[in-house]
Amino acid sequence: MAGILKKIVKKKKEWIHVKGDIGRNALHYAACTSYLHSVEYLLQHCHTCNMERDNNGFFPLHLASAFGHIEVLKKLLENCPDPREIVDNKGRNIVHIAAIMREFNVVRYVLQDAKDGVKDMINGKDYAGNTPLHLAASHSRPKIVQALTWDTKVDLHCLNNNNQTALDAFEQFKQENNLPFLQAINDMRIYWLTWCQLKSVGVQNAKRGLHSIEIPSPCKPEAKNTDFYKDRINTLMVVSTLITTVAFPGGFTLPGGNNSSSPRKQGMTVMLNHMWFKLFIFCITASMYGGISVTIILLWAQLGDITLALLALKVATPLLGVTLATLSVAFLAGVHLVINDLSWLATTVLILCVVFILLLLLLYTLLWFPSESSNLIMRYISFYPFRFLTWLFEDSIEGR
Repeated sequence: MAGILKKIVKKKKEWIHVKGDIGRNALHYAACTSYLHSVEYLLQHCHTCNMERDNNGFFPLHLASAFGHIEVLKKLLENCPDPREIVDNKGRNIVHIAAIMREFNVVRYVLQDAKDGVKDMINGKDYAGNTPLHLAASHSRPKIVQALTWDTKVDLHCLNNNNQTALDAFEQFKQENNLPFLQAINDMRIYWLTWCQLKSVGVQNAKRGLHSIEIPSPCKPEAKNTDFYKDRINTLMVVSTLITTVAFPGGFTLPGGNNSSSPRKQGMTVMLNHMWFKLFIFCITASMYGGISVTIILLWAQLGDITLALLALKVATPLLGVTLATLSVAFLAGVHLVINDLSWLATTVLILCVVFILLLLLLYTLLWFPSESSNLIMRYISFYPFRFLTWLFEDSIEGR
């Protein structure tokens, strides 16, 4: 490719400056590719091509950023006197473009490896006052939102020209683009992941018309959202009640049966000293009282106070997870206890149960994490589940 380019330039050097129908020169098209040698050659023979716009106001830098060609981007930046001045017709720099186009590698490069002049662009505003975080949030780019919100140099509470924070921009864009295909499960999951990242770092809704952030009470959601919390509470209450119903008879119908031959030990379990029986009793007791506790906590949530309801959900959710886990372990211990004389069957059941218990814990963790909590410990706990979910759902949308 570079050889053909050299031959063309030698015979028709003026073609370097020729622009196509959309106003792009040869360097624009080279920036769209990963052919670094072609970009270097064009830069050597045309010192102004890097500073020319197309009809949309895009410089070659914008196109390299849009297509995620890091090495090409680095080379173009080396030949750019002030990258902060390179903006398109909407005032957007290369980080704005990367945020819109899901080019995570470009954003990561700017945050971690770029020079100070380039890093300054992470808080740059376009003509509408939007920073890269505004655009990443409004277009639901959770991976990029995560990268930006974890960087201490990013201004999380910056307002655009409409006095909107990144959270406001996210909510407005979601409402204005509520198209049928956006109702797909993956798309809604992407929205949720983006929202969690913004909430976990304390990004709030801005008070309209003022240049200050109004911190809304998290315990006073709008009335239209109360039905969602009621349904959630009722669902958890049904689950906790079922757990209690299952665990209660387990405390009396013990595996292995009771001793009826010895008068002194009549009614006592025959496997009292067995290790697996002790594990069974511990877990069935924990699941029994855990289920009752969750039910009582959720009963408090039914009193009509939304503040109390939200608090009850926060407490009941992890407790229900522990209760489900202990009930699963109790089942494992009880089954293993009565079949341990047949080693191959006991081993097979043990492996199956452990695999499914781990799967259960993983699914439950992914259901409730990443968390929107702004607590630093919770952010670190939810970091890897978030990365996994982002990879799983965002990449599936990119592949459409």
